[in-house]
Amino acid sequence: MEPDLESGYDIERLRKQLPILAECLYFNTGTVGIMAEPVLERHLDNIADHERGGHASQRRAIEGYEQARSAIADLVGAERKSVALNRNATDGINWIAGGFPLQPGDEVITSDQEHPAMIYPLLAACQRAGATLRFVRLTHDVDQLDSYLTEAVNARTRLISFSHVSCETGTRVPVEQIRRIVGSDVRILVDASQSVGQFDVKVGGLNADFVIGNGHKWLAGPKGSGFAWFADDALELVPPAYFGDGAVTPQWSRSHYQANPLPRLAYACDASRFEFGTRAWHTYGALSDAIDYLRGIGWQSIFDHVGRITTFMKATLNEIPGVDVMTPERWEDSSGLVTFTIAGLNGLSVSERLWSEGIAQRSVEVPSAVRVSCTYFTNEEDVTRLSQVVDRIARGT
Repeated sequence: MEPDLESGYDIERLRKQLPILAECLYFNTGTVGIMAEPVLERHLDNIADHERGGHASQRRAIEGYEQARSAIADLVGAERKSVALNRNATDGINWIAGGFPLQPGDEVITSDQEHPAMIYPLLAACQRAGATLRFVRLTHDVDQLDSYLTEAVNARTRLISFSHVSCETGTRVPVEQIRRIVGSDVRILVDASQSVGQFDVKVGGLNADFVIGNGHKWLAGPKGSGFAWFADDALELVPPAYFGDGAVTPQWSRSHYQANPLPRLAYACDASRFEFGTRAWHTYGALSDAIDYLRGIGWQSIFDHVGRITTFMKATLNEIPGVDVMTPERWEDSSGLVTFTIAGLNGLSVSERLWSEGIAQRSVEVPSAVRVSCTYFTNEEDVTRLSQVVDRIARGT
């Protein structure tokens, strides 16, 4: 599954494994990544094998599923037992928000640039418990983050939930500093959906209790794949809301679970307690294949390329009259997401115009802007072609 790139970072060779690039400019990895052809070929084989073979092929499918767990754990520097696989980051947030022991009067803090998939579960959890959800400004500046959180945190604060990278502006948040600011009693959830795969992320360095992410964005894996990581003591804090075969220990036997008196349920001893029942095991093999493919390119080479091409993107857009880049200038404060506005135009109308020109991207609400994604296959020609269209839109031509 590893591409042979002995000659270095051969971006044009990599682009040939992504046929959609011949049809459009793809700047939307931050929403949905695109799978390389070698990964897709294996993925389709896995699907065909299990769907045709059913239970006869289930062992192979489950092996691929467990390989995905190992691949994610290795990528983010975690133990396998601490990683649960799911459909997406939304699953992970719901697991944590749904099980977190909030009480009336408690407070949860999040940022003002979170995805709805973060806000909805937190808001629902607070409403069920009689707790309060509060918002603070998101920033890349450590001192400002310290100020905002110090002002917001109080004796009632139980959970802080922040994205590592803002889905709105591409700002990289110094989430690793939150623990120092708020102390050891407040639990911390980090949404790494927009960071894992575009720069180096190790869960131990985030100083968090929970880290969630997905496989379909920067890892260019299968749609409907994600993960959640739990610190050792945090796992017992959020009991599963659903149960099925595999979620509890010991495993099923009628003599145990239909005994008199009935036993108390005990959860499985690791993060797999959130995984149970028949699932799309054959989907997840492609997640480990996608990670292997990117590792074959070279993670540091990918990280360096994303940094270079993103810096070029911001500089190019900033040269266009009327265009304002909202993403921080320094790579260390930003990410492969670049958000920009055009004076006098709302983001949705600009986004629709770009789609009509064959440019895949998305609009954001606040600020009313357009967000583009620079990833391992983005080249300077892509950036130049995008900037030419943006220039025409800005000039009203």
